[in-house]
Amino acid sequence: MTILSKMKNYQKLLENTRKFRKTKKGVLTNIYQHLKQRNKVDFSLKEFHERFLEDKKFLKLFSEWEKSNYNIQLKPSIDRIDCKKHYYFKNIQMMTWGENRYKQSKLDGKRGKKPRVFQMLGEKVIKIFQSQRHCVKELGVSQGNLSMVLTGKRNFVNGYKFIYENPELLEDK
Repeated sequence: MTILSKMKNYQKLLENTRKFRKTKKGVLTNIYQHLKQRNKVDFSLKEFHERFLEDKKFLKLFSEWEKSNYNIQLKPSIDRIDCKKHYYFKNIQMMTWGENRYKQSKLDGKRGKKPRVFQMLGEKVIKIFQSQRHCVKELGVSQGNLSMVLTGKRNFVNGYKFIYENPELLEDK
């Protein structure tokens, strides 16, 4: 197989993945994978699909997201009702991505001072951000990927390491 044919196959795979992520099952699969990265999940992907593929709230949100030409603010999202507990069916609710972010920002204000985030290249501090949210906004990195680096589940985002200024501030989370 030539390099050109490998590239075409890879591009086709990427295009198929993009298309799948805009289907009901693809959105739910993507949400499920993110849930598993963030916290304990008490249900399988199959059970998650069975629970939400015919759920009226999910179907309505999905339809509105499609009509908006896939506006991220309207994308279906899963929220934990009690954020101190893990993901199980009685502790989750469907809402838009924008509503979920708004709820998170309200909670952040109630939790008090957030630790600063250091962007590292090797052992050198490249930049200091006032919070994780500021880092995401300014650099345009994925919130999920940044969280995984800050919690030690991943090593780098865009070639950089990120650490909290005071990790001990996060012990009660």
